[in-house]
Amino acid sequence: MFVRVEEAEHGCEGLVHRSELSDSARRRALREGDTLSVKILDVDPVTRRIALSQRQAAPRPDP
Repeated sequence: MFVRVEEAEHGCEGLVHRSELSDSARRRALREGDTLSVKILDVDPVTRRIALSQRQAAPRPDP
């Protein structure tokens, strides 16, 4: 899933691979305009792309 990073000064593209979506996000259909909390995994300044993870940003449930 590609996302637009609106806060970026010169614009960036981000990608959340489906394996990095939370279980609940994978069960429901995401739509344009949905807001997600994500963790930045990698930034490529040359291509201005960001690798993101919703799974790693989500708090883990207590055992």
